[in-house]
Amino acid sequence: MDKNEKTKTDGVSVEKDAQNPNTGNEKKAPTKGKTVFTVIVAVLALLMLGGALYLKSTADNSSSGAAKSEETANISTITLSQKEIQIPYMKTDISSVVYTVDVAGNVQFYEFKGKSYDPINPTGTMDVTVSLSGQQIPAKIYYIERDGVLTGYGVYTSQSAQTPVYIYDFVMFRVANLPAAYAADGKCLLLLHTDAQNVYTDNVVWEEAYILNRNDGTSTRFLNENNRTVNISGAVRPDFCMITDTELKSTTSVIPFFSSRNYEEQEDGSTPKDIYIKNGNNKDVDAVTDVLDTYAKPTSDGGFVYIKETDNGFNTMKYLNGQSSVINMFYGTYGSSYVRNGDWILSKEDGRLFNTEDNTVIETVGYKMNPLLFTVSPDGKYVVMLGTVTNAMDYRMYVFNTETKGYKVYTESNYAAHYNLRFSSNDTVTFYTIDANGAYINVVADVSKVK
Repeated sequence: MDKNEKTKTDGVSVEKDAQNPNTGNEKKAPTKGKTVFTVIVAVLALLMLGGALYLKSTADNSSSGAAKSEETANISTITLSQKEIQIPYMKTDISSVVYTVDVAGNVQFYEFKGKSYDPINPTGTMDVTVSLSGQQIPAKIYYIERDGVLTGYGVYTSQSAQTPVYIYDFVMFRVANLPAAYAADGKCLLLLHTDAQNVYTDNVVWEEAYILNRNDGTSTRFLNENNRTVNISGAVRPDFCMITDTELKSTTSVIPFFSSRNYEEQEDGSTPKDIYIKNGNNKDVDAVTDVLDTYAKPTSDGGFVYIKETDNGFNTMKYLNGQSSVINMFYGTYGSSYVRNGDWILSKEDGRLFNTEDNTVIETVGYKMNPLLFTVSPDGKYVVMLGTVTNAMDYRMYVFNTETKGYKVYTESNYAAHYNLRFSSNDTVTFYTIDANGAYINVVADVSKVK
């Protein structure tokens, strides 16, 4: 390929320099009461200039301009609330509502009231029993139903069960609305996973999906599991039909999901993943092989966006009608040089953020840190990052206003690891830390002060 050759892919013009592509511009099981446990803080090495190669974007709407602020203040100046909690808050399908769950199966909901999360009562409960690996798994699900949105959770543990089942010590349950194309009166989606270490993450991978009849409690498979095998414990393979909340937001009949059914576990414990699609019938279609991440964002035209490794890095790709095309090309290592949260990919070298679905780029200003977590506000106005600058004890919060190009850096006195950074509203963020005594500390901060 000639130097600086431009390739048109999926309606996006991407400039590639074949000689120099760098030209141009984590989980714990639920506990009852206060949990004390060992916290392992993974400290990432500080990035060195030139350490990662990145995409030269041709987007016209990328942010640029001089910094409006270089002040550093303590995060307490924008903290709305800081509260010790027994169990981390987890997000639900209602943006203002979070929940907690303990080993006894108790679920408590909380709603964001502008400064903090206050307890609220569930709309109701439902008792369900699901057949899994020949076992009948029971759970009581607490749910909230508001403005047509159903969200609910429950848990089975062998510790709290009156009659423990074989094979499984833990099963997490979730109920939600069926995807729009599959909605039916009196029915909802029932999701399960059996990984107790996958409870306190915002990126839950569900292993089982059912259609639950709310009238009689019966359930049928939502995703096809034909030819499913069992593992050494006698349980059906949990990596046969995996799905996340992202894929379930599809507005069409195309529901992408993930499977490792064609692979054996590798030496490092990982297993390659393919993307299958459910498309209005019981026959699953093998759409894309060996993808880089459990991420397949549905698009309004019946396609989906995914991430694929290349010889020089990785690409964001779009699948539509049996064909895949490139959206953007990146030169660097996914998961280290580049990290993803939701529909954004962050270049840790220079602080640029790339939307997975198109050629939108956010160019941050005053970026000088090693980010461990990042998030973008629902309206796209704010970018927030948590991470270190000089060492593991130098924790900072970086806030960037995409409209004014103003930014500010806030120092953080809690040197523990931070988890589940997310927006509570368009201008407030929340995250939790774990103090030296093992207590969870939930923080809500107002980022609207960055003008």
